[in-house]
Amino acid sequence: MTISSPEENSTTGELVLELTGVSRQFGAVRALTDVSFDCRAGEVHALVGENGSGKSTLLGIASGFVDPDLGIVRIGGKPLRRDSPALARKLGLAMAYQDTSSIQPEPVKNNLYLTAPPDQRPPFWRRKKWARELLASFDLDLELFPDAPAGFLTLAERQLFEVAKALATNPKVLLLDEPTTALGPDEVEALHRTVRACRQRGMGVVYVSHRLPEVLEIADRITVLRDGRNQGTFNASATSETQLVELIVGRPIESAFPPAAPQTAAREEVLAVDGLQGQSFGPVSFILVSGEIVGIAGAEGNGQAQLFDCLSGRVPPKAGRVVCDGVELNLISTHEAIASGLMLLPGDRKREALMPVLGVRVNATIQSLRNFGLLGLLNRRAERKAVGGLVEQLEIRTPSLDQPVEFLSGGNQQKVSVSRTYLKKPSVILAYEPTQGVDVGSRFDIYRALRARTDSGATLLVKSSDPIELSGLCDRVLVMSRGTIVEEIPGDELDERRITEAIVRGPGLSRAGRSPLGVAMPKSRARGSSR
Repeated sequence: MTISSPEENSTTGELVLELTGVSRQFGAVRALTDVSFDCRAGEVHALVGENGSGKSTLLGIASGFVDPDLGIVRIGGKPLRRDSPALARKLGLAMAYQDTSSIQPEPVKNNLYLTAPPDQRPPFWRRKKWARELLASFDLDLELFPDAPAGFLTLAERQLFEVAKALATNPKVLLLDEPTTALGPDEVEALHRTVRACRQRGMGVVYVSHRLPEVLEIADRITVLRDGRNQGTFNASATSETQLVELIVGRPIESAFPPAAPQTAAREEVLAVDGLQGQSFGPVSFILVSGEIVGIAGAEGNGQAQLFDCLSGRVPPKAGRVVCDGVELNLISTHEAIASGLMLLPGDRKREALMPVLGVRVNATIQSLRNFGLLGLLNRRAERKAVGGLVEQLEIRTPSLDQPVEFLSGGNQQKVSVSRTYLKKPSVILAYEPTQGVDVGSRFDIYRALRARTDSGATLLVKSSDPIELSGLCDRVLVMSRGTIVEEIPGDELDERRITEAIVRGPGLSRAGRSPLGVAMPKSRARGSSR
């Protein structure tokens, strides 16, 4: 593997953040071992690695929230006393957290006011105008009402607001912890404009992300952590995504995406959607067959989310028909959808898929308890045996089956969510951004788990904003624009460029008169009948 060595990297700005020989151990777990890392004025230095590689611990030490066992931290050339976040802020460090740090009931203007340094705060009665002007100055396309409570913001707005609050302190060095996990392409571009502006003003930016294409686009240097050790710092311009993946996981990646199993029997129609319409989308028509993975591509806001809401029963459709396994569905509730063979894997697993305070076992079996019951009694032994087998099969890293899922990494949380489909065995799995916020190693595990479900006869409909993921995982891809399917890309044409071109072209250049299906809808049995 040809890649620039640490000695080949050179930057000219002064050091605004420097960690030297940092080590940290939590009980028997060594989170960091002799790690050195620095960020210079006027550069974007990316930090990448799997969950559990030590990234969060390193950020915690840099920001003063975690006390290192060994090592020195300097901000702007001045040493940071151990366990002193207030001093870190005073020395010029600010951090935008992945999980919101806002006071939810308080309005936007108050959250900004409390974040800003006292000498930069306006008179109390001018908070509203000051907040509006401050938000506009960051060029984040973040149009918020200053009087709106922070708890009312959308997931994407909250993530951008975290960046705005950090910038309100006018820092020398800005730490961005997974800043784009809830952002669409337009929002990511707005954030990157702001990051580039920070770089031009001489600010140092530490950019932590699982999205390697974004890292390569925005970063000047990249440092890779694996198992708590620094694997080297490299020039982004001389590094490829494949090379980064190999460094992150510690082994050559011959095939990130598992191939489909050979088909020994004819594929059967599983899901037929005819003229489906709902809020902000439609009419939409397509057919899925057994054992295939079909992708949904398109720029954010073109009806993909609303389509998944209707198919999963979360929002009743306005018109159209949906037939699953020969039965026409009502789709008036999620219960109806699940009972009819349609199961959703939501994109926001923490809020919509999992019960964070409950254990792995409970979260895995919550939708399939009848499999382990007899005469109203739960067979706990059978339940634990089934979940234990899935934990091993899906490589879910957990100390016990009763470990609350809130303490698992994002990748392991998503594996718990995927495990439900192994127990419930739906005909169609609706996977919405299945690897959002998931590290590289866990992402490959999830791909294998999803492909294993189709090899056993299930069908997947996958919405993803990552063209590489769609081209590698799917058998074919449907492109949505302005609420309708404008093109179908067959498997032999699938690649990142082909998908991106189809998204950019939009409906004006779709193949005139050609249905994305080319097949007729099947006849259905009685509407609402049981499977």
